[in-house]
Amino acid sequence: MTQIIDEPIEEELFPDDRLRYFHPTKPGEVLDGRYKTITKLGFGTGSTVWLAENLKFKWWRKPVVPRFVSIKIAALDTDASRETTNSRLITSANPTHDGLSFIRTPVDDFHLKGLDGTHLCLVYEPMRETLFRLQHRLQRQRLAPPLFKFFIYCLLQAVDYLHTECHLIHTDIKDDNIMITFENDSVLTDFANFQKKSPQPMHVRAEDGRAIYLSQGDFGRLRGSRLLPELADFNLAFPGRDGNLHHLSVVQPHRYRAPEVFLGCPWSYSVDIWNIGLLMWNLLEDINLFDRPAGEDGEYDAHVHLAQMVCLLGDPPEALIKREQLFRKHQLGTLVTNFRGKECRNMNEFWGGPFFDDHNQILRKDLIGGGKKLADTVTEFVGDEKEAFLDFASGMLQWLPEKRKTAKELLQHPFLDSFYKDRARHL
Repeated sequence: MTQIIDEPIEEELFPDDRLRYFHPTKPGEVLDGRYKTITKLGFGTGSTVWLAENLKFKWWRKPVVPRFVSIKIAALDTDASRETTNSRLITSANPTHDGLSFIRTPVDDFHLKGLDGTHLCLVYEPMRETLFRLQHRLQRQRLAPPLFKFFIYCLLQAVDYLHTECHLIHTDIKDDNIMITFENDSVLTDFANFQKKSPQPMHVRAEDGRAIYLSQGDFGRLRGSRLLPELADFNLAFPGRDGNLHHLSVVQPHRYRAPEVFLGCPWSYSVDIWNIGLLMWNLLEDINLFDRPAGEDGEYDAHVHLAQMVCLLGDPPEALIKREQLFRKHQLGTLVTNFRGKECRNMNEFWGGPFFDDHNQILRKDLIGGGKKLADTVTEFVGDEKEAFLDFASGMLQWLPEKRKTAKELLQHPFLDSFYKDRARHL
């Protein structure tokens, strides 16, 4: 059982030379002449997020900006223009595509003058919580199969829209970047009214380091059928390139990193598909397929990650090994410095390569141990449904990026047939 420290602790524990880049927002401030701050919802390394009331809201009109909003106030040393540009592209690319409904984009933006500069502010509709928080409030900390299928359907629709209409690669799909809507408007209204009476500008921290928000109750009763996921955070998105043009750069959280990325090979849209494939195990089984791929020093180690993949997925195909060997010779335009401070000529060197010997064998055979097969990790599905799920997942977790299914193709997979049938019954 989580214990709460009685005394509130100010969240921004950064040193003074870092903290000065943040806007010193307080409850009750009116921003941009219309948004009155209520309480702080959270903060990150590059921004704070506040719940605010839209003072110009008119209930008898159909508003573009709702009565209550969340405002992301960027720090001065954070370039939020990329997220703004990407969000505008997403909003306008094809408003008729179903996937746009499952993507979180700003409803407004403005600039806020501070003591040392101007902060870019992005205004969003408030969301209930992240998918990570939702999942870990459930009794078994995993999504029931029907809800799991619904959420994966929504996520694939969102990614199909990004890839085919916006020509964007998200590169950071994880449960912390998927937001969940409120089950009804009254939950948000009750919470906002409570915070107006008893503002809570700070969090308190549990002894295990997790932040727990002081709120009224538990945001109301969970009604899964009315909760919708929305893919968020496009500050790290990359433009997709036509034809055989791909990227060579550092992307993705460690445990979600696609093999072509850490082997120093070109990558493109299919890194997002790999991401979703791994995320499915987080949601369905509450496990990470590749948990903490770290070396003896505790830092990320691509050799460990590769060995974990070989244990679970089998040996990589010769085509990928040849590609890794080829890109050992590829020279970048400028040197890049890796996590250990080494200046590198190419991305293979950046990640600690080479990874294979002259006989096409993994160099660090000592890291390969006996482990479970992929089928052994699936417990929530049995029989034909388990086989369908593993086939569905195999379309995502392919060593070769060009062999992975697209989001559009995955949406047609038989694994989702029961979801489509259930949805048809309720239309």
